[in-house]
Amino acid sequence: MKKSFFCGLLNASRFLTVLYENLPNEIKTDKLYNHIQSYLEKYASLNNISAETAVDIYTNFIKTYNKHCKHFIKYGQYPLENEIISFSINREHYDIVLLLSVLFTSHRFRIMQLIYQKGHSGRALFIGLGPGLELSLTKENLKEVHAYDLSANKFISSEFSDIQLYLELYEGKNENYFDAVFMIELLEHLLDPYMLLEKCCKSLKKGGEIYLTTATNIPQFDHLYNFPKDHSNFEARIKQLGCVVKYKEVIPHDFLAIEIQACNHFYTLVKV
Repeated sequence: MKKSFFCGLLNASRFLTVLYENLPNEIKTDKLYNHIQSYLEKYASLNNISAETAVDIYTNFIKTYNKHCKHFIKYGQYPLENEIISFSINREHYDIVLLLSVLFTSHRFRIMQLIYQKGHSGRALFIGLGPGLELSLTKENLKEVHAYDLSANKFISSEFSDIQLYLELYEGKNENYFDAVFMIELLEHLLDPYMLLEKCCKSLKKGGEIYLTTATNIPQFDHLYNFPKDHSNFEARIKQLGCVVKYKEVIPHDFLAIEIQACNHFYTLVKV
């Protein structure tokens, strides 16, 4: 019997085994967890990435992130504010990190769980694709998908051949067109997230929904914008753009440097 890619990960890394053992049972028994395992295996297979290589990629990333957390605690700086602690990673390796983090950290699994639980239909706009996991969780009921990112692995075009893929910035050319907009773990990568939010609100039909996350105190190598813990100003800005909050959940990180109180906020916004 062929050993699964996921079992290969656990066999190759005591670190991942410990992370897996510490996950709540309700995550490990969720059918979504199996879906993500299968998705990771397909991604790794297409890119010829072994379980051992995936472990090396993830371990190196976590070591670097831990170093960046310590620097943030001491100096209050994100890595991009200090060239000495800069870090780079290619697209396929970054995608592996993102997929593994969904499987081995509760906060990222919760984000995907929330996306999966929402009902989606009609035309959708995705900005920031990563490995395409959010697409796989939502695409079944969508009749038209426009997806934007500055880069995408060959897996995206192979797995989602029927979407309209644009490797460019989204400039807001489709006003009052989309039923749903997805901006998951994206806004923290922008110097001015509100500029993109305004374009997305204009692109949304009345009654349409935006699904997004914000990031607070997550000093990842490519994060630019740190949202304050108090999101009252964010919600006021959203209201000015013609949207209201339908759902909000704070998702704390219980991983690595807990003392920095890193968290994501998950929002569902509705255009009024």
